[in-house]
Amino acid sequence: MSGEAPVGSAFEVRELVWRLGSFELRVPELAIPTGRTTALLGRSASGKSTLLSLLGRVEGSYFERPEGLSGEIWFSGAEERLELLGLTERELLKRRLRGPVLGFVFQREGLFPHLSPAENVTWPLEAAGVARAEASARAERMLARVGLAPGRTVATLSGGERKRLALARALAFEPRVLLLDEPLTGLDPEALEGLLDLLAEIAADRGRTIVIVTHQERDVARLAEHVVFMDGGEVAASGPREAMNEAIARFFAGRPVDELTR
Repeated sequence: MSGEAPVGSAFEVRELVWRLGSFELRVPELAIPTGRTTALLGRSASGKSTLLSLLGRVEGSYFERPEGLSGEIWFSGAEERLELLGLTERELLKRRLRGPVLGFVFQREGLFPHLSPAENVTWPLEAAGVARAEASARAERMLARVGLAPGRTVATLSGGERKRLALARALAFEPRVLLLDEPLTGLDPEALEGLLDLLAEIAADRGRTIVIVTHQERDVARLAEHVVFMDGGEVAASGPREAMNEAIARFFAGRPVDELTR
């Protein structure tokens, strides 16, 4: 199979299959555009977060290829074009893909509860080889950008503040690609609006590719330029948002995903 990617694709998925017990993710072909925000939509357990975890190579098996996984994910956001699923954990670490290239914000933020917000940002940076002074400077900038004070501990932060801290930690690496797994769920209205504004600002940066898993129509309206519908572990439809407006309206009106493009 050719190693050439379509112009403008940050990710190109080919013949992807991952069997997880009774669930199977099956994506024969999918392209995620570069420098745009793509929304992954679908009902619960449709495969959105599973696909996102593979794009970010955080699929839960860092040391060997997960059982039942086959296919290819070509990534064009690094210095060289890479087939992500073919890389071992050692190769991923050597290329410093996670963090500096691929930033990931999980539903459960994965923060260090006993550390301060500033330490939650600086520790991963220093572990990745960033000098302490530079790590501190980045932490200060990112925390100011998301509106968080550097003191306190994570255990005292509200849900909205933890979401903002997780985003600040990812952005501190200045990643070319940002993968977001439902970053706006469970927030109070004020925190939600502030974080949505921040994501809209980040999405306006044409140099950054964003892939966001969401269940919310407002997120699609404010952020998405490209949409992928997932259903039963498969891609039901995908394309530019302007070409998918009718399908989006049907989806949020409660229509079954397999009827969206009929």
